[in-house]
Amino acid sequence: MIAVQGIPSTDETAVCEAIGALEIADGLVPSGVFPALEDPALRKTVRARLEECGRTLISVGNGWTSGYRDDIANALVELDIGVLAPEDRAVLVLILLRTVAIPRARGSRAGETWANTDGVKGTSVDELALNRNMSKTQIKESVRSLSTHGLVDRRRGMLLPGPALLRLTPQRSAQLWENLLLLAAPESLYAQAIRSRRTSGPQRDDHQERV
Repeated sequence: MIAVQGIPSTDETAVCEAIGALEIADGLVPSGVFPALEDPALRKTVRARLEECGRTLISVGNGWTSGYRDDIANALVELDIGVLAPEDRAVLVLILLRTVAIPRARGSRAGETWANTDGVKGTSVDELALNRNMSKTQIKESVRSLSTHGLVDRRRGMLLPGPALLRLTPQRSAQLWENLLLLAAPESLYAQAIRSRRTSGPQRDDHQERV
């Protein structure tokens, strides 16, 4: 059996198949499908290969996905590469507030990920247009753009968070939650604590998410 880069050729094939699936999957790669994600040693190789490319392996519930390493994502934001337009970011924030943040605050939504929308009613362009700072035409254009990037999922005319949000690392996902809190409840004690921590630490405080 021929060894490729220190591992047998069969294992190399398994690693390449897993990485390919992670990078192109529209959502999560379920556990139990790819041997390279089940075996700890091979999974370590998958993680290392992704890290070499500026990517990282992300575990979400009972599945896997990949996303940009935090340092690479920060560098891309600094270079303004792949950053959403301000209008698109505003619409995405409104969708996340209505479909995830508010339902979770009311106890009507379970799950720990942005794209877990089981039992949650989506929002709509008409509902978003109640925010009079943006026109319905603007909102429709942004929804199309966000859908193209996988950040918004359209189901039966309703808008829900898209699968690309699963590619956020735990750190960036937490930052997104904090940003929404700063927006929705800027005077709360939690918001004050976040601002204090970010002022004294190296964390970034922006709404620009790179997935």
